Order: sequence, then structure tokens, then C-alpha cells
Amino acid sequence: MHRRMFSGIAAAVCCLIAACSYLPVYEPSLYPDVMIRENRSIITLVKTNVPVNPVGFMFYPGGFVDPHGYITPLSRIADAGIPVMVVKVPGNLAVFSPDAGIAFTNSINGVIRWVIGGHSLGGVMAAESVKAHPDVYAGIIFMASYTADGTDLSRWPHPVLSLSAEFDGLSTPAKISNSLVRLPLPQSWIDGTNRTYPVTNAAYTMLHRIAGGNHAQFGAYGKQDGDGTATLSADGQHAAMADYVNEFFVKNGWH
Repeated sequence: MHRRMFSGIAAAVCCLIAACSYLPVYEPSLYPDVMIRENRSIITLVKTNVPVNPVGFMFYPGGFVDPHGYITPLSRIADAGIPVMVVKVPGNLAVFSPDAGIAFTNSINGVIRWVIGGHSLGGVMAAESVKAHPDVYAGIIFMASYTADGTDLSRWPHPVLSLSAEFDGLSTPAKISNSLVRLPLPQSWIDGTNRTYPVTNAAYTMLHRIAGGNHAQFGAYGKQDGDGTATLSADGQHAAMADYVNEFFVKNGWH
């Protein structure tokens, strides 16, 4: 069993890591009401002029990506009123510490529960943490990511959001589709005309493929080897991410 799990994770790592290092693209803050705090273990992004939302988003960066490379898109999510915690991991590889975020669940005053998620390898490891601690999290959000072959969350009794991109050269549409057997039912693809969610926050999987997007534009760290060419701007992809994450929280009564 352990050998199967390791081989599944190893396969996911090989599929999702395409270079040794990706550094952030720094941009002036567009969200002056979002306070960013940082220590050696985490980065938090919290909107200052509203009451703290009781459910936050715990985010794991992609493999070899500097965690600051997600501040731009995650600030957009925080500006919608969802507290965000970016988990720093050894060597910028969440595979070394998939449960790293659990030690910091009390890091934002007022947040009492967390939805975990991540980009690329970060999402794979977020699923490992859900597998090991199924009662800790309210939901999971995959961004250009999926579970490892040996990680089956199909019976996990909580909601899942899977965001992918049309021109992702790493977490391709085919790989996302092939992973769906490991996620909860019912499953529904949502778009601009079909955004119907189940009434409750029980088990289900909602999926959205961002038209024109690619793998690297889930963050803000430049181009990534092996990725496809986006026809959507990075800002447009970040807006879609924030829109669907915020909607996922609202539909489940978390925001």
C-alpha cells in the first residue's frame, strides 16, 4: 500500500515539475485593503476593513515555485474577504511536508476552519493532507492539479473545486479528466451559463476549465517550461480564479 502511494505521488511529481526554480514577478499592490504578513513559515493575506471571515483558504505553492509568486492572484481572493494563508515548505516542495499547514491553523484570529488547496504539486500534497486528516478541512480546491494515483478522495464527505486551464501543458485537460474517478460524486462542469451548485456543502466536485489559460498563470512567476501558450492575460486568469473560489465559498455558506 505504501509503495503504491509513493509511486502515485512520484508520478504526479514527475508530471507537474518541469524546472528547478520559479521566482515571483513583483507588481505594485492593487489591493491596499489587504494586509500581508509573513514569517518563516507562512504568508497571510487578510482584508482589513471587514470582519474576519471564519473560513480561510490554506494554500500550498507549486513545486519549486517561490511562495511569493502567488501573492498577486491570492491578494485578489483575499480582497473578496477570504483570509488566505500561503504555506512555506522546505525547498519549495510540498512533498517534503504535506501537513505543514496544520501547525498554523490558529495563525489568523477569527478563522476557525480551513479549506485547503494548492497549485500543481501543491494541490497534490493538499490532497495527501486531506487523506491523512479528513476531518480537519471543510473542502479542497485544486488549481491545475489532481490527486496522486494512490490517493482516493471519492468517499470524502466534503466539497471539491477543480480549476484547470485550456492550454495547460503540464496538468493537461486529459490528466484532469482521468483523475475524476478519485474525486467525490456528483460531479459537474461549470461555466458562464451553468453555475448550479448542490444545495448543501456535502460531497460533490465542481470543475471549471479557464478558457485561454495555462499552467503558470495560476501564479505570477513568469513562464514555465513545458507549459502551453495562454491566449488569456494573466490578469484575466487571476480574475477567473478569484471569481470561482469566492463563489465556491459563498455556495457552501463559508462566506
